[in-house]
Amino acid sequence: MLSIPTSLRPLVSCIAAMLALPALATPRGAAAQSTPARPPLRSAVFPPDTGRLRVTDAGVFRALVDTATSNLTRLEIHVTTLGPGKSPHPPHRHAHEELMIVRNGTLDVFQNGTTRRAGPGAVIFEASNELHGLRNPGPDSATYVVIRLDPHDLPIPGP
Repeated sequence: MLSIPTSLRPLVSCIAAMLALPALATPRGAAAQSTPARPPLRSAVFPPDTGRLRVTDAGVFRALVDTATSNLTRLEIHVTTLGPGKSPHPPHRHAHEELMIVRNGTLDVFQNGTTRRAGPGAVIFEASNELHGLRNPGPDSATYVVIRLDPHDLPIPGP
């Protein structure tokens, strides 16, 4: 069973209500620091067809939200639909943590040298600075929700 840090439990319990948030807020970085801060995201419900679409040869990415909350410097949520045999990008690592919820299809989840299979309803946790990647083994598309969590004390990477 997945162990969620106590400080993130309220956020995780609200994820079901936040799976379809629209694109909001300013991206994190130097430009964002020079503009006035937006108020933290408040509770809301949004239609599932909102957000910005980006189409690549790997699949379709729908950006739903990218903003600060009361507990996080950044909450970013997007929905990805990968084509059969596709990956969104090569395995990588980063300081923030991520949760992924598989809506349909199958994903091969690479984590620190081990590959596990995740199907509909599976929840994937990617820990800070651990090597990870995803691939849709096919034969159909796979859709999953990505929830990026940047706590207030996470260092902002330099240029």
